[in-house]
Amino acid sequence: MANYKNLKARLDRGETIIHDAAVSTELQSMGVPMDFVAWSGPSNYTHPSSVIQMHERHIRAGSDIITTNTWSTLRPTLEGAGYGDFVREINARAVHLAQEARDRASEGRDIYIAGSISSNITGRDPRTGEIGFGTFSATPRLSAEELKEYYGEVTSIMAEAGVDFFLIEAMGRDNEARIIQAQAAKDTGLPVWIGFNASADSKDIVMLGGQQSPTHVAESTFYKGARVMKDMTLAEAIREVFPVGPDVISIFHSRIANVNLAVQVALEEWPGSVMAYPDAGRRSAAMAKWHDRSVANDESIEDFTNAARTWVDRGVQIIGACCGFGVDYIEPLNKSIPTKISHTRSVAH
Repeated sequence: MANYKNLKARLDRGETIIHDAAVSTELQSMGVPMDFVAWSGPSNYTHPSSVIQMHERHIRAGSDIITTNTWSTLRPTLEGAGYGDFVREINARAVHLAQEARDRASEGRDIYIAGSISSNITGRDPRTGEIGFGTFSATPRLSAEELKEYYGEVTSIMAEAGVDFFLIEAMGRDNEARIIQAQAAKDTGLPVWIGFNASADSKDIVMLGGQQSPTHVAESTFYKGARVMKDMTLAEAIREVFPVGPDVISIFHSRIANVNLAVQVALEEWPGSVMAYPDAGRRSAAMAKWHDRSVANDESIEDFTNAARTWVDRGVQIIGACCGFGVDYIEPLNKSIPTKISHTRSVAH
């Protein structure tokens, strides 16, 4: 079993850390079916051996951190997929499967397990009635108290099961939910890493959230009674999470070009370690098919490793990959970046 204090010590020494790639991308490439509502979440229950194998692939490719298959395992989403009676089992098993993979494949290396917590609560398109993964997130319709309940449930389950720390993912523009989610994780007593996706506006100001899409419009417009999400810069959003006390700030689920801009903001605003894990930039009409390996990535392995080297040169310590990037990107990444950042950063705050 890895000790998180050792990971923190490595970061404090300026070492670089390899995160894993996209969990669901790899599962789908292995033939694991994606649930139309809960995406890869139910596979902890339906295809456990594949989940173990997926984690083992990442470890053997050089990942120091593997992420639990819990991106879409909050209670409302699992209930919508017909797995409402299995919330505890699916979330706990995700941790246990990662632990089993670590036991099988680590070969004496310290491998850390990050408990993935995301905003994915599958919603219904209020204009068409369509429901399914990748349509509309229902998160903005939920009150702060409801969010605390749902996030508190899964963080407690995963902490009890033995994750090493929590990774806050996929909150988009909803910084209020991001803070609630991060605080629920922090309340378990475990360390928390907080992720942001970002994009540049027409004036090249780096804003919180990805490229504006019908989903973003729907989140703030179409749902009657939805919590209102204000537009904010990435810098403002990062400063807003300081009171939670994260160990790491990460930039993720953004194209490489946007990550290039966003990591600079993170490095300027955040005094601690910074992580980057971009997405591959490909989509289809159905998100459940977004990660099909038969669709070519917009970003090649060379594009990815070249970008990663520049991020490390600037002071980013943790590099991984997000949606669309499979495990085949990890070994070249491991071979291409230095083992330590080259300089100590100074932050104005």
